[in-house]
Amino acid sequence: MDGDDDMERRRLMRDAATATVGAAIAPVLATLTDAWQQSAPAISGATVSQAMLDDWEEAADVHMTRAFVEPPAVILAALAVDFAGMAPHLKQRQPEGVHRGLAHAAARHSALIAGKWFDLGNRREARRWWATTRTLAGKSGDNLLAAWLMTWESAYRWHDDSDDLSVVLDLTQEARRLAGERPSAPLVAAMCSKAWGLTRLGRHAEAVEAIQQAADVFGRLPSQVAGVDPGWAGRGMWFDLSLVYTLAGRKQQAESAQDAATAAFPAGHRTLTQLALHRAALQARTDPEQGALEASRIVDRLPVERRDTRILSAARITLAVLPEDARKSPAARELRELTSGF
Repeated sequence: MDGDDDMERRRLMRDAATATVGAAIAPVLATLTDAWQQSAPAISGATVSQAMLDDWEEAADVHMTRAFVEPPAVILAALAVDFAGMAPHLKQRQPEGVHRGLAHAAARHSALIAGKWFDLGNRREARRWWATTRTLAGKSGDNLLAAWLMTWESAYRWHDDSDDLSVVLDLTQEARRLAGERPSAPLVAAMCSKAWGLTRLGRHAEAVEAIQQAADVFGRLPSQVAGVDPGWAGRGMWFDLSLVYTLAGRKQQAESAQDAATAAFPAGHRTLTQLALHRAALQARTDPEQGALEASRIVDRLPVERRDTRILSAARITLAVLPEDARKSPAARELRELTSGF
């Protein structure tokens, strides 16, 4: 049975590598990956080495960074290579510390896999991998990681119009509980996700209060947040403010947040497209025709492989804020057609 599992793992690695780096190099990459893992001395009583654990943690960082600029399918293929390498070890008996470290790295990969399936419009696979993420994060023994990844899940699921919003709100509240009371990036993220949810439920005054409370906690974070790039955390805070203020119709505050976030994100970052769509929605409140046309132009300029679920959801914000009499206009119909699907 183990031999069959090993063959399947190698096949998955080759297939994923082919999608990522090309057919010619894929078998070489898979072989070298196996050889590197086998050459590293395993931790006593474990089936993995410390070098492997460190490599998978570093890989999660790389995948996260690339996910903001590469199409979802490319990232998913790269993630498959690493998770296929971890999978055989997850079901083996490991020393407690190794078990927790392996679960920690695997949870981060699993969360990214779930997110990319969601971006590709596959709800079933996304939910399967989010369930796996919650299980692995629990095994890691790291409550802040569990809170962070649970918040991540909720932030994706707020974009799914078919989801049960009360269930997602419960998930956000559980993340908030796990994060505890001490200021941390996961605590801020959980508070921001709750604010997102309140906007989805139409409770805009509560959402504004919640995002302002999150901003207050963010202001009390240490200058160096363990495991988090402070610049990334700040950019995320501005983005969350932009989203909530845009949906709440707080024009001046939304524009300030959008200006700050746009200046902070690097060129090519996918969040810049979402921020541009926030601006279009804000414009649509006072000029419905131009706001809808601008949102359509933004989506239309994107390559098809980059029109993922969250981008289309951001574009639909413009439709949500349009006055009733503008929702049947040609511009609104065009935007609705461009964003139909998931």
